[in-house]
Amino acid sequence: MERNYQLLKDVLSVPSKTYNEELMVEFISNWLTENNIDHEVDEYMNVYATKTTGPVPDNFYFPCVVSHTDTVHNIDTINVVEEQKKNAQGEMKLSLKAYNDLGNPTGIGGDDKCGIYACLELLKELPFLKASFFVSEETGCHGSRKADRSFFSDIGYAIQFDAPENWMVTERCWGTTLFDRRSDFFKHCDNVLTESFPDKLQYFSHPYTDVYALKESFDFSCINISIGYYDYHTKNEYVVVEDVYNGIDVGKKMIEKLGYSKYRFKMEKPDKFYSVL
Repeated sequence: MERNYQLLKDVLSVPSKTYNEELMVEFISNWLTENNIDHEVDEYMNVYATKTTGPVPDNFYFPCVVSHTDTVHNIDTINVVEEQKKNAQGEMKLSLKAYNDLGNPTGIGGDDKCGIYACLELLKELPFLKASFFVSEETGCHGSRKADRSFFSDIGYAIQFDAPENWMVTERCWGTTLFDRRSDFFKHCDNVLTESFPDKLQYFSHPYTDVYALKESFDFSCINISIGYYDYHTKNEYVVVEDVYNGIDVGKKMIEKLGYSKYRFKMEKPDKFYSVL
């Protein structure tokens, strides 16, 4: 499937500092409206989208893709520039980096604008899908902690796009186990990930992101995967376009494998929490 490269650049161009996310929420809402995808914005500015292309049968559960709307970069003007930068394997790839009007690097906010882009692309491509875009993740998952319970009542599993580079998968998040390695959910996901992240694939315990908050509240399995941003939270942050596209393909393949079933998993917490990021 050919990706919308201009849409990626447009998303990356929107300023979205934590607690000042109105422009990004408006961008997402406008895009959903233009593409005739049902959605609502709640009182906290979380965006919930539902894509259907026909009647939903009984015992049907939606896949849900997840991202967050805020970044750490306090900037007003974002000029997206194409450059050649290294991916995790040391190969030079087409990348996107941000500069202000004075030519100084600002940080591009690939964390998590790349995730937003992934969710929008998948909403365009898949026949049945839900997507949630949560506010204010960077300071404690404030939006996802207030997730609309009715929206998630028919969710079978959730896939978030909020890990850097092109080889990371979150198994535990803030001490919370996201899925059961003995489950069909893990088997299906691992088969896709092993094929798609062949060089350095590793499962990690990561700091918080929104699927952690969802796992605290709901009984479906969750996972979080790499989506192509590098040097995140710094002014020199950049996005490797190929890695973003590959992350979307991985998410799509996992959904095709998992289908429209519910993969239940009761939350577990390990005795110790550790982080590699």
